[in-house]
Amino acid sequence: MTATAPPRRAPGAGPAPAPPRRPVSPGVRRTAQALLGAALGVIPLKGIFSDWAWLADVWISMLVVLGPAMWLRRRRPPGALDIWPGIILLVPWLTLRFVSEHAVGGLIPTAATMHQVSSLLGDLHDTTANSVAPIHSTVAVKLVLCALLGLLAALIDLIAVVGHRGALAGVPLLVVYTVSGAVPREPVSWVWFVFSAAGFLLLLGLDAGDELDRWGRRFRSPRRPTSTARWAVSAPRIVVTALVLAVLAPLLVPGQSRNLIANAFHGSNGNGVGGFGGSGGGSISPFAALKGQLDRPSPVSMARVHISGGAPTQPFYLRVNVLERYTGDGWQVADHGDQVSVDANRFDTVPQDGGAENSVSMQAQISITGLRGNAPVFTQPVSINGLTGGTWAPKDQILLGDKVTKGQTYVENFEQSAPTANQLTAATGTPGAELADDLQLPGNFPSYAHQLVEKLTKGLSSPYQQARAIHDYFTNPANGFVYNLKTKPGDSGSALVDFLRNKQGYCQQYAAAMAVMLRDAKVPARVVLGYMHEPADASGNFTVTSAEAHSWVEAYFSGIGWIPFDPTPAAGLVGGTKTDLPWAPHPNGSSGQAPANGIPQKSAGSSASTSPTPTSAAPKGAQPQAESTGSGTSTAPLWWALGAIVVLALVLTPAAVRAGRRRRRLTHARRAGDADALWAELSDTAVDLGYVWSSARSPRQVAGWLGGAATGSAGSLQELAAAVERGRYSGPGSHMVDERALERGLRDVTGDLRAGRSLSTRLRSRLWPASLGWGPPARRRGSREA
Repeated sequence: MTATAPPRRAPGAGPAPAPPRRPVSPGVRRTAQALLGAALGVIPLKGIFSDWAWLADVWISMLVVLGPAMWLRRRRPPGALDIWPGIILLVPWLTLRFVSEHAVGGLIPTAATMHQVSSLLGDLHDTTANSVAPIHSTVAVKLVLCALLGLLAALIDLIAVVGHRGALAGVPLLVVYTVSGAVPREPVSWVWFVFSAAGFLLLLGLDAGDELDRWGRRFRSPRRPTSTARWAVSAPRIVVTALVLAVLAPLLVPGQSRNLIANAFHGSNGNGVGGFGGSGGGSISPFAALKGQLDRPSPVSMARVHISGGAPTQPFYLRVNVLERYTGDGWQVADHGDQVSVDANRFDTVPQDGGAENSVSMQAQISITGLRGNAPVFTQPVSINGLTGGTWAPKDQILLGDKVTKGQTYVENFEQSAPTANQLTAATGTPGAELADDLQLPGNFPSYAHQLVEKLTKGLSSPYQQARAIHDYFTNPANGFVYNLKTKPGDSGSALVDFLRNKQGYCQQYAAAMAVMLRDAKVPARVVLGYMHEPADASGNFTVTSAEAHSWVEAYFSGIGWIPFDPTPAAGLVGGTKTDLPWAPHPNGSSGQAPANGIPQKSAGSSASTSPTPTSAAPKGAQPQAESTGSGTSTAPLWWALGAIVVLALVLTPAAVRAGRRRRRLTHARRAGDADALWAELSDTAVDLGYVWSSARSPRQVAGWLGGAATGSAGSLQELAAAVERGRYSGPGSHMVDERALERGLRDVTGDLRAGRSLSTRLRSRLWPASLGWGPPARRRGSREA
């Protein structure tokens, strides 16, 4: 017998056809689609963070969880056990990524590793209890986020891929989106909605092909040969159309730019930008709004400060946070940039300041009495003693990381810039590229505000003269601006224009408005949050309270650096004009001037810890928080709720999938008169309870040996078995079936089977049903084929 050589291809016949590609397994495709849907669904959490550093770690964690399942499903249908290798691998991955120092080989956690994790969880508790979004993604935050969202991906896979319930899998994504909208004060951006909606639509489309196939064969119209292609593109068209309509529809409906979800969680007032909250507490939210109402609590002592050096110059305000991103409704935190360890005692600035010329050296001893959160500092430290573990952000000139606690004391040596008006006027250089973000404005900047800026700065050539003109516009009583704890609502559609027209508000509105007007005049500007204070007494002492939280403006001048301006009217300042800046005083102001709301002003020299003042505290949550009072904006309950929902859903998913299968079978049996559906339900129930079931035996044989365990309902079992045999071996319509009676009999039989098992077995059959494939494969085969 000779082998036959393959035919030779004729010259010029073209390349040989490629061998057919192996089709992608449906299980692999579904798993990959669920992974992509989950990855898109977590993007809205960006609203909680000031950076993107967390997202890559979260996506890798999701891939670690679902990657092994994808590999296992190459040649077999998806099963619930497939995700457990990934969940197990998540532990060494998180160990390697975040706590590898004391782990065996950097992968296997040890007791020291668990101690490190415990310390990180303590840091996370401080962050969630004392900070308000947007926050920086610390190691502790990323560790917990990766663990929770990795398990969330496993949950979505269980529901959508194993349970074939794509719509139900959208519930975890809804929880993520709700958290994203509830934590920050500003409205949830439509951009994040698009990502969430796209992820949900991907989950909905997981089993679209299977659902269509259940309707029967697809027929191709002879007159329309492209009908198949039309079917193929209909789903993407629906997805794109739905997303476009969801994004465009709000533009056609008048409404207000406020976050109803956040207001519900934060206990806001009617204007949606509440103050410290009903619980009080000295807290500063990293958001400066252009409208709202300030809810003032009773003041709580935050810190005592002793100043030495610098006399007669008074130290300016303590700074806590910097807001660089303008959204149209207010200011929020942007990326704090690169950071340097405080232990290095390096406190550079970006851009580099003009140096120590015309600056005053001072030393401040700061004793914490109630503040918790990032340590407040005076501008431009030279050295700091008593703080360890924190970082210095040269771009924003604030301390991050290390949380101060009650009783802690640290000493800061700092240089306070004191330029003359002539020096500022001469600073006419062009801002460098590193300041581009500090000139950013939205494309829809209102023309009313732009025209006002042009009017105020007309004929002024230097940035300082322009900044001074805008500052004086707010502080000069002749222009009609008054300090008030409430802002009047407007109808212009722009919060900035409403404030400029109504001319009343507190520090947030003044700082937010001046900073954005400076940017429109091409002067780099940002909003700073912190604490103002009374002038130091003869011994150099003063007390900072929660009622003295404040917002002000910094403008950048070439060759000099960031210089503060406080546009709040003198009636809203604790020390009045006694704490004025020489280059930007409040004209015709007085510390004794009564504010428009009628609340008496605290005079300079009074006790800061006992007299409530109508200061201009930032109104929505805080980075620092008084220890004796709770924060109305703590994110801890939301994170715990999300974790509890994920864990609970993982536990209850098998029971939910099994209940859905039971419901479909009973519904089908009632509609189609199919006794086989009831028999399949009996089979799964028996397997769940640990009874031997053999698919090789006839229904009559099964009823014979299973009847011993269901003695009270043996007759019902025989009737069900007979109905199944008649349905299988008789022609259609040859017999009448009373499905209601058979269903009642099925309930009797399953009740007897459950009664013959222990309580633990019955619970396991509900929560961990073996019929879904949750038990070891060998055991399942044995139980069904015995």
